[in-house]
Amino acid sequence: MPFLPLSTILRLRKELEGTAAEILTWGSDGYGDGIKQWSDSCDEQVGAVVRVTSAGEAAAVVRFAACHQIPFAVRGGGYSTSGASTTRGGIVLDLFYLRRVHVDPVSQVLTAQGGALWEDIDVAAAQHRLAVVGSTLNHIGAAGATLGGGYGWLTGQYGLAIDNLLSAKMILADGSVVTASEEQHSDLFWAIRGAGQSFGVAIEMSFQAHQQNHPVFAGTLLFSADKLPRIVDFVNQFETLTDGMQGFWFGFTSSLSMGERSILVVVFYNGNQTDAEQFFSPVLSLDPMVNETQMLPYDSLNGMLNAMDTMSRRRSLEGFDITFPVDEIVGPRKSLRGSNITLPLDPNFVVSIYHEFDGILRDFPLARDSVLLFELLPNTQVAKIHNDATAFASRGPYYNVSSLFRWHDSHLDKKIHSLQTDLMSRIGTRAGIRVRPDYNITRHGTGVYANYAGILTHLAQKSISTNKIAGNDLPNEEIFGHNLARLRGLKKKYDPDNIFRKWHNIKASIDTPG
Repeated sequence: MPFLPLSTILRLRKELEGTAAEILTWGSDGYGDGIKQWSDSCDEQVGAVVRVTSAGEAAAVVRFAACHQIPFAVRGGGYSTSGASTTRGGIVLDLFYLRRVHVDPVSQVLTAQGGALWEDIDVAAAQHRLAVVGSTLNHIGAAGATLGGGYGWLTGQYGLAIDNLLSAKMILADGSVVTASEEQHSDLFWAIRGAGQSFGVAIEMSFQAHQQNHPVFAGTLLFSADKLPRIVDFVNQFETLTDGMQGFWFGFTSSLSMGERSILVVVFYNGNQTDAEQFFSPVLSLDPMVNETQMLPYDSLNGMLNAMDTMSRRRSLEGFDITFPVDEIVGPRKSLRGSNITLPLDPNFVVSIYHEFDGILRDFPLARDSVLLFELLPNTQVAKIHNDATAFASRGPYYNVSSLFRWHDSHLDKKIHSLQTDLMSRIGTRAGIRVRPDYNITRHGTGVYANYAGILTHLAQKSISTNKIAGNDLPNEEIFGHNLARLRGLKKKYDPDNIFRKWHNIKASIDTPG
């Protein structure tokens, strides 16, 4: 059992004496719930979970961990499948109580504490007929998703979440609290927009919100597999049809009613139902087996895919603008991995990916709840910003692909990870940006979305060859491209001892930052 020495626990309690922070250690009430993560494969027995109620308390925990060289991780929503928000035998700084959201309707600026979920932000903004570019799932932590880039249904209109980030209050490795923005610590602000989890704790973030005074058309559809080529035909027209107000996802999932894999489609249209149905008519006319599209208020939009997941949802706290029900269901072992595609897609190739995915789930029926999605969100606004303008280095004419594999037995860890890696690699090497003859990393970026890149748990790492990079299976050069050198220099300035290493483990260089 990985304990922290009692003397260390006592010093930590003394450090936080007189505060409202909770310290949960093995055997204490609440410890079991405190270590739970979204993925069972990330449930680790940590030395202590510290739930803080203020930035000052959080800074004291960071300072204590750094001073005593204790492994350290930050938990916001706990959505990571790579173990980035937990640390065996170390200290987890849990932002459970820091979920307050404030909206200034005049400036249209929304400020959220570091533990806020996207659900908190969506609902608070909607009270003022506003919206923020955020995740397409609303039960995940806003800070973690944002700091890695942050795609959302409004990306086609306003870019990434980091493109709408105005400032962030950061706790640095020495426990100091600074504000990073274009005006203050601008070099740090550059780094946190794409690699922020490697530079500190985002204890508060301010976003530019946007007018959203009408409902949207959105929902899911299920089709039989024979409709896939015609769906791909529509996908190949998407870039010429979209004006940035739409989103179109398609992929593969299991249908309990059919007993086989189905084609899942997710649609979004920021406008009225008549225009939306006309835009998506080539797909809607394909006679879906299930059609759950409808007009939705925007603050409900990002919950429409929650039914595909199980999540240990956190209870609401006194003083919040909105309350949510308790849901303590925790899902199975999970692994998230991404790739990218460019258009047009070869329908025969997509069909072959379907059959490969179907074959995996037939061979491993306990992984039947897995899903693979091609995520078409208009990328014009994202690509308007140069790849070196922020640390985020994946701006180009391509779209993300995500796969979320779920299973229950730990003995399948190595096999599932291997099959998932091979499948996603094949998508990238056949249909991704890097195979285009005109590919240029400076102009097109890496094609790797950092939030989809870190997939390996500590359990899987023990079984995979030693030439893999600990914490993720891609070298950081593949994720951050030419921005990595500057990131390493800034690590030397802001986190020379690499306290924040649980995400993609960017190490400080011997060079000074540029």
